[in-house]
Amino acid sequence: MRRRAGNSEEAMNNTQIPTEQKPQGTRRRGMRVSDVIALIVCFIIAVAVWFYVMNTESPEYEEIFSRVAVKIDNVSELSEKSGLSVIEGWNGSVDVTVRGRRSEIVKYHSTDLSASVDAGIISVKGEYSLDVNVKLPEGLTFVSCYPSTVKVTVDEVSEKTVQVITRISEVKHSTEYELGEPVANPSVITVSGPTTVLEQVESAVVNLNLGEISGSVVVVAPVTLVDSTGAEITNPYLTVSEESVSVTVPLYELKTVPLTVAYKYGYYNSSNCQITIEPSIITLRGEHAVIAEIDSILLKTIDEKMITSDRTETVTISIPQGTSSADGVTSAKLTIRHIGTSQRTLSVTEFEILGTGYTLLTNELELVLRGPDTLVSRITDADVTVSASLSDISGSGEFRIEANVSFSAPFSGKVYELGTYYIQVRKN
Repeated sequence: MRRRAGNSEEAMNNTQIPTEQKPQGTRRRGMRVSDVIALIVCFIIAVAVWFYVMNTESPEYEEIFSRVAVKIDNVSELSEKSGLSVIEGWNGSVDVTVRGRRSEIVKYHSTDLSASVDAGIISVKGEYSLDVNVKLPEGLTFVSCYPSTVKVTVDEVSEKTVQVITRISEVKHSTEYELGEPVANPSVITVSGPTTVLEQVESAVVNLNLGEISGSVVVVAPVTLVDSTGAEITNPYLTVSEESVSVTVPLYELKTVPLTVAYKYGYYNSSNCQITIEPSIITLRGEHAVIAEIDSILLKTIDEKMITSDRTETVTISIPQGTSSADGVTSAKLTIRHIGTSQRTLSVTEFEILGTGYTLLTNELELVLRGPDTLVSRITDADVTVSASLSDISGSGEFRIEANVSFSAPFSGKVYELGTYYIQVRKN
């Protein structure tokens, strides 16, 4: 029974505890929500009040705007009036202190302020301290400027002509090709400006990064003025005749072709003449479209009738247009050596003259002939015909006309005369 009574009392106690605590927990949660709402409302009111004060009742406030760039006014007037130009002071800056409502000041940055000096008052080259004039945005009041003056140096204006140099920093191409020398157009430019600065200018450089190329390219790029060490010269009062130039960068293909000879009459062949060319080949450099059409270079057309003996001569190579010699070869040695042929002098007294009204004044011609040994030794004047035509002669008097020499079979095409022969006639 005690155990039951005891258990009954414990149960009653357990039932009463939640009944007493439940109202207290509800009141605490209700206080937290109300507190949070009150805090939020207070915060909103405080922010609104702050905005109101800043925008309508903000007190005067001072602020320093650092490194306000100083512009130099009337530079062109200085140049036109006195022939002078600024060489120092164009990159100056000042710190400007302003006063105004904080709400106005916070709207601006240093770039919104304007500071300048007037170069128009200068008339002689030298160094000057010019007062800084500051212009402020609406709502700001000027307090001070530091420094209050800017040192400006001016010098006489002159000009010089400099070479345009191309620098290629990166380029890739097939190993079958060769990069040529870049050509700038124009190749020189005129630079004008302060004499002291101009003396430092050595050249104008064009920097190119071509990357990978498969043929010649043309690039328009800006020029940069540099001194003798290659350092860039930056001065806003230096002017150039051309700010950009066109640069042609050729990409060449290399091709080796033989040197050949031709024959005017076709009397020479491998059995009666040995032709030696040294060097026998040449390597050309040119663009693919040009060089692809070239398979050989004709060194010389040989006039067999003018070669009286074995000989060696130096012949200038006619390099095809649009190409150049990649190996520097510009001439070749040509050697002509006769094989199995000999010369013979033959006197001819009979001539065939085409035309009328003339008197023949030449009685005999001494012909020097060349041909295979077996034929030259057997030829007679009966195998030779010497003819001439009067068709190109007009008027009367004595004339010297070129003779044509021909041979009968089996000498024709194998035996030929050396040199040129003439017949003297008188036209009535």
